[in-house]
Amino acid sequence: MSFMLLCKGIIGLERLTGRARKSAAEWCFLISCLFIVPLLIFDGFSVPVKIILQLCWAIVVVRAAFLASETWKENRKP
Repeated sequence: MSFMLLCKGIIGLERLTGRARKSAAEWCFLISCLFIVPLLIFDGFSVPVKIILQLCWAIVVVRAAFLASETWKENRKP
């Protein structure tokens, strides 16, 4: 799967297949770590930066959860 297809699928510009959707969800969960780990390690961020990082983390996690649930629904259909 190409990087551009993955990005388009995460944003929602292109419909992904089951395997690609699962891969995109896994990548989203990994990318979400980029937003939350600095908050856990460093203490010197200002409040607006902390809020922005938390919002970005939440957006990425919610999108990953939607991608994963769509995969689960697709796999469950008879």
